Amino acid sequence: MSSLVDCPHCGAAQGAPLFDAADPLSADRFEIRRCTRCALVHVSPRPTPERLAQYYPDGYFGKRHPLLKNFFMNLRVGALPATPGRVLDIGCGRADFLMACRRRGWRVAGVEQDGAPIMELRRELGLEVVSTTELATLPDASFDAVTMWHVFEHMFDPHEMLREIVRLLRPGGTAVIEVPNFGSWQARIDPQYWFHLDVPRHLLHFERPTLEAMLDSEGLRPVRWSTFSAEYDAFGILQSFLNRLCTTPNYLFQVLIGRRGKGTAGDALVTALTTLPLAALATILAVVAPLFGEGGVLRVVAVKPLQATGGGQVSP
Repeated sequence: MSSLVDCPHCGAAQGAPLFDAADPLSADRFEIRRCTRCALVHVSPRPTPERLAQYYPDGYFGKRHPLLKNFFMNLRVGALPATPGRVLDIGCGRADFLMACRRRGWRVAGVEQDGAPIMELRRELGLEVVSTTELATLPDASFDAVTMWHVFEHMFDPHEMLREIVRLLRPGGTAVIEVPNFGSWQARIDPQYWFHLDVPRHLLHFERPTLEAMLDSEGLRPVRWSTFSAEYDAFGILQSFLNRLCTTPNYLFQVLIGRRGKGTAGDALVTALTTLPLAALATILAVVAPLFGEGGVLRVVAVKPLQATGGGQVSP
């Protein structure tokens, strides 16, 4: 079941329709709306939590080659403060980022859904990983850094999550949040074919002003922004181009993660003939776009200021 929802940021009713797009896995279609008050873009009508769970198949995230995985995770660690402390990764997946942090001297903990593979492996790996339902049991002010890598866009209640992050961070602690950039060139070229749209799993679609307003409303102060991602930019552009040419959404991505789905012979031919030239163009755009703040992701490093004020806010 799906229903129209108020804006997840400001609570304004419904919002203005932008376009509708198909889920690349189920082919079900979902409407994308922009709030007329705060401009946040979100899915509405939105599936219930129980219904949404059905759109996450087993192996949804696939696996990466170990060399690529380690390279990208080490790049992520570079976003953390220089002095290692205690870090919590919300939506830790297979714990690749946590393992990279631990190799750099960080004391690590993670949060993941009940039933995720890491919940069976955490003892073997010697990791502290709690379920999302146990997040509230973690002690106040117990982390120097909290991270969310391509998780925040999945949130039903983003403000509740931000309040938890503020609660868990020590004064002066760092939050690192990375999400797809709905304001990017690659998103604006043909948004309904954008690789990172991924409806209905991505419930929220952020641009810098909307993400900044949400952080500010919960007392997190952004100190550094980036829209460059070696991990996602070039491939996101490439797959978005291919989505316009192929009948099967995300065909190349499905092949690369070992889940071919229902791709046609035509998809295979188009992909074989166009991937190399389109990859060259995608690489150029991935390098140039961030120079103008138009890269395919938004990464923000924000701090919890040292002193609290009334109303749950914090001040510099």
